[in-house]
Amino acid sequence: MGARNFILAATVLPAVVIGCSSSQSTPPEVDAEFRALLETAEQEPPGASIARLTEFRKKQSRYDIVTEVDGEIERLGSIADGRYHEARELAREGDFERAEGMLQDLAACSPETSGAESAKQHLAFDFYLGKAKWLLVHQRWEEGGEVARSLLDRDLTREQREQVEAILDHTAHVTAAYAQATRAQARVACRELAIHLQMMQAEDGRYPSRLSLSDVEAWDPMGTRSILRALSAIERYEQTDRGSSFTAVSAGGEHRIRVVDGVVEE
Repeated sequence: MGARNFILAATVLPAVVIGCSSSQSTPPEVDAEFRALLETAEQEPPGASIARLTEFRKKQSRYDIVTEVDGEIERLGSIADGRYHEARELAREGDFERAEGMLQDLAACSPETSGAESAKQHLAFDFYLGKAKWLLVHQRWEEGGEVARSLLDRDLTREQREQVEAILDHTAHVTAAYAQATRAQARVACRELAIHLQMMQAEDGRYPSRLSLSDVEAWDPMGTRSILRALSAIERYEQTDRGSSFTAVSAGGEHRIRVVDGVVEE
């Protein structure tokens, strides 16, 4: 090798070696920042930790610490994937607040986390549809209708919109039937209450000076149980030597029924 070629090779070789190096040694302050992130990761959901570590990796990608960062992200990713099933189980048990929080955390994970995409898709529609159905099954019709109605503001497919409308139809029918049933029960209770008042007037020569549900319970706890179940309040009670009147409020507060001298009006 000529002297000129030797000098050229000696000049190029260090450059090649340096060019092949993919990372630099990690400065102490960067390592300290990573250790702090690891401590935080022990106290927060994996999705949030993955998001923090991913952002850290982008900023410090030139340092060799990225290998350790990648390993931690992979470890947290495996934990996050298991939490998707855990969130679904919580929803099946009716713990929707915790389930939603877990799914939202998962949705914030990096795209490489398989649970993230599942969480995003589930939160887009199925989670809230399932919540509405669960509430209906447990006879919480008003709440179920509110959850279903909120989905109509989203960009739904035709099939999804029909599912929501079907739930709202069912909710309306059940609510109407329930309202009729509670109204009928309240009217029966009013008739029973009027009979009790008339019997008291026949025995004592006068109607009681006051009338409330606590008074009714004191008369005969066993015999007035159906009245107490059907009514939530008794208002505007008035009595004279010849008659009495009051307004009864149904158990759910939806209906107010006026009773004058033993006659159920409305």
